[in-house]
Amino acid sequence: MTVRALDENGDIVTYGDIFISGREEIAQTCVTRLNLFLGEYFRDVTDGTPWFQQILGKFGNLNNVESLLRNRIARTPGVVRLLSFNLDYDLQKRTITVSSYVLTKFGETEVLYNGTVDSSGL
Repeated sequence: MTVRALDENGDIVTYGDIFISGREEIAQTCVTRLNLFLGEYFRDVTDGTPWFQQILGKFGNLNNVESLLRNRIARTPGVVRLLSFNLDYDLQKRTITVSSYVLTKFGETEVLYNGTVDSSGL
């Protein structure tokens, strides 16, 4: 499978190498799946990460948050197994950072996700 490449801001690349495949494609797809909010995609409102429903706002159990994010990465098409997972949740800075390694059908790759909720977001 081949997907459109995204730049560091998450915008579609429109020049140069605009398509990616292999490990890079699967890592980008993992990050894209984490960025998709539950109910955001009009064709399937049951798909997405439950940021507003279970993660942001009234913070509950960190183990539940970790489980939700692990599951979201592990169920990405092309991911065979989650090899490592690290979650850093900074309540003061309002950031969440996920770093993980996954085994794909193309080999191992790193998945890095940095999410920030600005003051206008909530």
